[in-house]
Amino acid sequence: MTDETGRGAIAATPHTPAGALSAWLRDLEAGFLARAQNLDAERLAFRPDPGGNSVGVTLWHFTRWLDVVAHRVWVDGEAGDELWHARGWARQTGYDPSGLGHAGLGVVTGYTLAEVNAIPNFDAVLLTDYFGSVADDLQDLLHSNNSETLHGIAPGLGGQWSRYTWISVVLQGSFGHLGEIDALLAMRQRNLEAGR
Repeated sequence: MTDETGRGAIAATPHTPAGALSAWLRDLEAGFLARAQNLDAERLAFRPDPGGNSVGVTLWHFTRWLDVVAHRVWVDGEAGDELWHARGWARQTGYDPSGLGHAGLGVVTGYTLAEVNAIPNFDAVLLTDYFGSVADDLQDLLHSNNSETLHGIAPGLGGQWSRYTWISVVLQGSFGHLGEIDALLAMRQRNLEAGR
């Protein structure tokens, strides 16, 4: 028997907030992977106009937010605790976003156009590896903490919101960005068909 979406057993329906967030994260990962597997360098670099974000920047942007939630907000970590730094991607790519944008988080939010333009064109393999690593860490956090911890105030970034609020807001925004990527790729295709 399946649930109302036709995708799985009713018994697999999440019964806790952490379970629901975990399911959302799995769905986001599936959406990320479905898009990333078809993205060559040209598609990743596509941006609708000089003031817009490219497909690759958009993927990196929401992955950065998830990284910040997992490694700075959840546990009151520092920039060096983020996987972008801890796993060596900042060093490997030569791109350290620390101190940029909103609250100096380096997540694209609040970047100037010049700061957006300075973000390298990351390939799909790097973006997929980064997202997968962050998603794995978030899944571990969701499965290893109780409801009290999830609904308690997250210690990082000023301790203003609960962990639940942080991750749910960022996940919802991330799903919106998948739709944005679909729209960008559709615009690209229409431009190609029109000979632009």
